[in-house]
Amino acid sequence: MDSCRFWRSSLLSREPNLVHGATQVPMNMALTVGGDSDDTVARRRAACAALSLPFDRLTVAEQVHGDRVAVVMGERIGCGRDRTETRLPGVDGLVTDEPDVPLMALGADCGLIVIYDPERRAVAVGHAGWRGTAKRLVYALVRHLTAAYGCRCETLVATIGPCAGVCCYEVKEDVVATFAAGGHDTATFVDIRGGAMYLDVARANALQLEACGLRREKIDVAGVCTICSDAFYSHRRAPGAGHFGMIVAITER
Repeated sequence: MDSCRFWRSSLLSREPNLVHGATQVPMNMALTVGGDSDDTVARRRAACAALSLPFDRLTVAEQVHGDRVAVVMGERIGCGRDRTETRLPGVDGLVTDEPDVPLMALGADCGLIVIYDPERRAVAVGHAGWRGTAKRLVYALVRHLTAAYGCRCETLVATIGPCAGVCCYEVKEDVVATFAAGGHDTATFVDIRGGAMYLDVARANALQLEACGLRREKIDVAGVCTICSDAFYSHRRAPGAGHFGMIVAITER
């Protein structure tokens, strides 16, 4: 079994009742790409064990590049842990206040976002590529935390994990046009160099978190480009090689 190595947010690591980590190569967490699904289940089980979390309660969304969010409780706990057909359908975000329920988002250049309320002990994880970012998935995550658990935006802390960086993530005019049509100020997260356009996914989502009311000092951006770094899977660099997972859970420890 591959050894478990994790990237962790320095900001979220200060929270005593939160466990989190983004798996690194060669821990492919995807059931759909990069190898045998039985091996992936074993890796998921090993990652949960390394974080002292119960694999049987690991919950995964379908991830369709949208802005829908599911509240994880009851029969939804454990969905998608070992089979694609049991993933929570049609959603890219998960929220819960249940302890010892690991939530996992998968990515290979997309932004994986964690938002946590240390007062209410509620947590959200989301998968936001450029489409999800354009659709403001972050807004939906915050909205569900406030509506379902009474969270206050000023108490939330968040991290945006390793993702495609503005250094490498070249996009075409149609991507920028989609953001502009949605009312985004593209000048704040699109860099134009040498006649080409480069998207800063992390900055775009950080700005959305601030717009929701999170304090800037409570937002941690990894600053690791998955296209540059061989520590994480990247669809741009190596299509179909695999996906890394951002795992997060509330604990009673």
